[in-house]
Amino acid sequence: MKDKTDTWTIRVIYIVPAGIQPWFEAKQRATECLEDLQWFFADEMNRLGYGPMTFEIARDGEGSLVFYQIDSHLTPDDFRKNYWNNCKNTARAYGLRDLDYVTVYFFEAYSISNGTVDDAGSRGEHKGRGGESFLSSLHLKVARREWLANSNGYGGEVFDWIDSEVMKDDTLSWNGRGPTLGDVSGAGYGVVAHELAHCFNPPPQENGRSGRTGPLMGSGCRGMRGYFRPCLTDDRCVLRDEDAAAFSNNGFFALRRLKPKSAAFPDQP
Repeated sequence: MKDKTDTWTIRVIYIVPAGIQPWFEAKQRATECLEDLQWFFADEMNRLGYGPMTFEIARDGEGSLVFYQIDSHLTPDDFRKNYWNNCKNTARAYGLRDLDYVTVYFFEAYSISNGTVDDAGSRGEHKGRGGESFLSSLHLKVARREWLANSNGYGGEVFDWIDSEVMKDDTLSWNGRGPTLGDVSGAGYGVVAHELAHCFNPPPQENGRSGRTGPLMGSGCRGMRGYFRPCLTDDRCVLRDEDAAAFSNNGFFALRRLKPKSAAFPDQP
């Protein structure tokens, strides 16, 4: 089932547990998120003196993201109980687990009940030559380019790609993500970036910080909106010097020819 692609690249595996309908936008949104995060790492590496180094996305012969949609026999509730190992086992069953890559797993398993998000897990780890990051699809579903400039709240709205339930004022703001759609979107990007960065073997992350300003490998990941829209928020997400030094020596990082910055950034079409 595997494509022949350069293994010094990032690919995506999207896992759909039993009884769940796949999200039809998953590949498009994963592509958008990763392309925008290529620029985050390039800009931060450049700011810290390494030049615009970043990761490369694995693409097929037509230039599309290498994206595998596969099924799990487990129910969403059972999948969430040990989501990282269940991601690994499911990929292995399809012949897709390969630690020469960095693989981002999105799994369609989370719970929203009575206005509260539960079990939207995330985790990342360096393994073999590459690494694996494991993210509930909810993080990707809120990482929306079109929300980043939106400073409105979302209470009373229904986002049918997330859940049929009416959102309360703080439903999507769990763990300090902020009250507006722009804050929520930035945090979605930030969590994906944080778990992806674990695959590049950074030094141990900071502890003891809170809020939405600071290093990507700490709680600053929740402030990623400030990278895209610094004029709209005081939130900021940055790489530490020690992160950039580690990434500069990682085989997945190099100077890349990137697509132009997207509509996630100001003054872009």
